[in-house]
Parts: sequence; structure tokens; C-alpha cells
Amino acid sequence: MSSKITPNIVSPPKKIKVGILGATGTVGQRFITLLSDHPWFIIEALGASERSKGKRYREAVKWKQTIPLGGLGLGGIGTSETEKISSTDLRSDDRRVGDLIVKSCIPEEFKACQLVFSGLDADVAGDIESAFRSANISLFSNAKNYRRDPHVPLVVPLVNPSHFSIIPQQQRLHSPSLSKGFIVTNANCSTTGYVIPLAALEKAFGPIESVLVTTMQAISGAGYPGVPSLDILGNVVPYIGGEEEKIEWETLKILGGITDSETEFDKNGVPLKTFDMHQAGGRPALRVSASCNRVPVVDGHMECVSLRFHRRPPPSPQQVREALSAFTPEVQTLGCPSAPRKAIEVFEEPDRPQPRLDVKGTHNGAGVSVGRVRQCQVLDIKFVVLSDNVSIGAATSSIINAEYAVLKGVVS
Repeated sequence: MSSKITPNIVSPPKKIKVGILGATGTVGQRFITLLSDHPWFIIEALGASERSKGKRYREAVKWKQTIPLGGLGLGGIGTSETEKISSTDLRSDDRRVGDLIVKSCIPEEFKACQLVFSGLDADVAGDIESAFRSANISLFSNAKNYRRDPHVPLVVPLVNPSHFSIIPQQQRLHSPSLSKGFIVTNANCSTTGYVIPLAALEKAFGPIESVLVTTMQAISGAGYPGVPSLDILGNVVPYIGGEEEKIEWETLKILGGITDSETEFDKNGVPLKTFDMHQAGGRPALRVSASCNRVPVVDGHMECVSLRFHRRPPPSPQQVREALSAFTPEVQTLGCPSAPRKAIEVFEEPDRPQPRLDVKGTHNGAGVSVGRVRQCQVLDIKFVVLSDNVSIGAATSSIINAEYAVLKGVVS
């Protein structure tokens, strides 16, 4: 039996104070660029390492974004002129992000925040994120540390926001139990890009049995300073540590559902909710084989996908194109402001999509692009998918997850 999140939809507060952990890093910088003109969220606090603590952000950061730091505000701009005026009144000093004083990554420094985004590196994220949850703070993480936790949702917002329904169990099982604190993670960048078309096809045609995916991943996915120039210029590196295993495992958790466990119970004898890993309800076990490559492209992960459907006969390439183009995720219909207007852009041209031309094409990288949909002579269907690894593959996913949580009342 699938667990469903409450259908109640609430109007978001006009302004919501947020914090960013790992603010000086690559993902943290991306959070700042996206939140600086957000209609609801106002950047209240920035956290980084001890060497940055106490400095103004502009002095602590080695800014690597194309948008100049000096012009970035704190967000909360509203969606109407009235809201923009009230936002200006709220920030009468008209501060810029660069003026904020960097804080330590401890909960006490973020008490004024209603939710916190984490762009921390995995080697430090675990204990810090756990401390924020224990302090009853809602945390949306881009780090990998809690993706495998059996009580933490791994959410690609265009695919499985229904997995937020496990949060009450996460809070109840924490010692002591929590009223507001929780952790939600988003997926690995390469997983995110290709599960969106997979979800659209399962919605239209039923379960997928097997997937072969070969990635061509941009160098920005390695963070800064990234891959050494002598390794990547004029070259392809056919190995990214841990990446293939992440794709193969994360896909099952994301595309699967949530069911009642038959073997695990809480202290009152109530069955615990568990992620079914795409094996419940008579669905065939999904098999995924991934091969990952680093290529000399700055932004944009390209993935070549071949798949087999459970249903016989399988859909035609034209049916697949139509299903992909028609896919409308819940975050879009709900009105999440960072959700793409179109989740999947389908190209008919034989040489598209391309990173240089198309990586920002769907709502500034919040959606994905698919092309070369055709019959596969080994499986059923094959296609190419392009995603913006630093947007929907990272910070944008966390922001849409937070917007969804606000609209659903998960964040009070």
C-alpha cells in the first residue's frame, strides 16, 4: 500500500527566512544566485568553514559564478509590485548578499531561519546536517550522506515529491522526537537528469524492466577546482569514482514507492514505512547498468539511454515522444516558482540537444531536454537526455523541494 502525502495545500507566507550551509563552495554559490531573486525565500544566514567565519561574504568567497556578486540581493522579491514594496520595507537597509557576515555551521547561528539549504561537501556534511535536524530545523541537502538512510526521502522534485510522506516517520523515530526538524536529500546530478524521462515513461506506459545508461558528464560536476586541465583538455576520462553505483542504486529508490514493512514495526506495533526500491505491487525488478565518463564540457550532463518496458508490445518512438512532451509533474501544477514551465523539451532535430545550445533552454536549467528518440535493436527504445548538472542536478532541485514542502505545509 502506497503512502500518500497530505492533499492539503497552504498559501506560503509572503517571506520565509532561509540559511545556506557551505555558502562559499560551488553549490553554495549556486544557491545564492538562485535565491537572490526568489519570490518567497530571503537569505538570512550564510555558513561556511571556520576560516571564513566572521568575514563579510564578499571577503570570504572566491566567487566563480557568471553573475556578479555585487548585484545580488537577499531574495524575497515577491511576485507583484505590492509584494516587492513590502519586501523592500522588510529589508530597509537594502543589504546585498556580499554584506552578510559568514557564520559557523552550527544550529545556534541559524535560529532565525525557517529552513536551511546544505551545499556542504560530503566529508563534513554528515554530523553538521544531523545536528541541524536534531535542533528541529528543516534541512534540504545536496550532499550524499543521507541518501541511503531508510527514513530520509531522496527526492527529484519533478519525479517523486510524494516521498515527503515518510518525513513524519523520520521525525517520530528520532530521539527525542521532532516537531519540525527533518532532512530531505536530492539525488546525484547524473541520476537526476535521466530519471525524469524514465518517470514520464513509466507514468505513460507502465514499469520499465531494464536500463542501460552511458553518461558524458561536464567538468563542473567535479566542483572547483575540479579535474586537472592536463587530464581533461582534449581528452575523455572513462571513470568517475562511485558514480556508476550511485546511478544504479538511486534510480531504484527514486522510481519506487513507499509501502508498509512486513518485518519492521515501531514501539506501538505499527508497521514502518519503507522504500520498496521499485519492487512492490507486482512490478518487475528494475535493472540498471551505468557507465560514466568525464568529458571536456563546462556545464551539462549528456546521457545516452536504452530501455526495455515490461509491457508487450512496447510503445513506438512517436508514442514515447508524445508522452515525454506531455509530462507535467506535480510541482509544476502546484505552482512551485522554481519549477520549469515545461519539464521535458523534446527535440525532433537529429543533432539535438547539445550542451552549448540547450543546457539552459528549459527554465534556466530546471528541466531537461531529450532528443534522438528511436527504436533500440537490443532493448525497446533509446534516446539522449541533457540536463543542467549545476541547476536541476544540484541547487535547483533542493529549492523546488523546499517550495513543495512549504506549499504542502510540511514546513510550517
